[in-house]
Amino acid sequence: MNILNEIKKEKGQSLVLFTLMMVVFLGLSAIVIDIGMITVSKAKIQNAADSAALAGAMELPDNPSMAITVAQEYVELNGKPGDIVNVTIGDDNQSITVTISRKNAMSFAKILGTNESTVTADATARVGVAASVPWIVPFVIPKPDYFDYDKVYVMRMYGAGAYLDYPDTGYPRNYNYPSDYRTHPVYKNYPLSSRYPYQFDYMNVYIKKNTNFNDYIYWLEYGYHETFAINDNMYYLGPSSGGRESVDAFARRVSRDPNTDYKKAKVGDSRVMLIPIVESMLKRNTSTRGDVPVKIIGFVGFFIEKVHKNSYSESFWFEGRFLENLNIGSGEVTFDTDADFGLRAIKLVD
Repeated sequence: MNILNEIKKEKGQSLVLFTLMMVVFLGLSAIVIDIGMITVSKAKIQNAADSAALAGAMELPDNPSMAITVAQEYVELNGKPGDIVNVTIGDDNQSITVTISRKNAMSFAKILGTNESTVTADATARVGVAASVPWIVPFVIPKPDYFDYDKVYVMRMYGAGAYLDYPDTGYPRNYNYPSDYRTHPVYKNYPLSSRYPYQFDYMNVYIKKNTNFNDYIYWLEYGYHETFAINDNMYYLGPSSGGRESVDAFARRVSRDPNTDYKKAKVGDSRVMLIPIVESMLKRNTSTRGDVPVKIIGFVGFFIEKVHKNSYSESFWFEGRFLENLNIGSGEVTFDTDADFGLRAIKLVD
């Protein structure tokens, strides 16, 4: 009898111990499951905050109120009802911070007395000078003293004749301006014998070592898909060209884009060209074998308003405007004022 009693006693103790272990196990399981749910929820609202900040930053620095609206709308579309959203703009209108808080109902943790948990995520996107840019054209322009974003610029002037190191040493010898330029109601008043600040020429470059003519024409019309950065080298291909294929590529950019208002221009519009900037022009007799590097010091956006084909060659020119605070979207940024030519990028910061 004593033996049976001892056995029953041990069974009772084992049952109690098993019950206690199950309680602990279920409690730990509840914690693990709910921690996993919280982790997933945190990741989702972090992604939403990141995306909302980047979307809102596209409106900076010009339209901070719209930046807030865009960020809030983005969270509404990608978040959940009940999310608490706070959006703030930096004092300099160059940054936006999005904070999202979400309450999560606990599942198994309720047995431990915890009914809900709040997770919070925040993201800050800052606007800076674009330090790396995709979709560039296969030509470069020289660094100006400054860009006047309120003026129309004439591009591809001095497309013929010999000149050295623009803009320091002057102009083509024996250059005849196109007739429609000389009779233009505005441009005819520009001095023809000395440099005018709103006239530019450009140099063609090899984007890739094995660039062929068809590649060049395609990239002239559509841009090159890979990214180039400040301090990257490109290689001299030749002076600006008035050949039929090149001129027609510029013209097709204009014909595809119905927008004629540069103030509404955005990256991706066919009239908008993203142009690398270099220190100065090279001599027109520079080697065209692709062995002469030119270093990128910045980037600028240019909106083509009109292409003057004329009879191609030396008579071709086009006009347009350089774009201020044109935002290319997410990318590498710099805050070096010497690299600032109006092109902007946004980046998430800590």
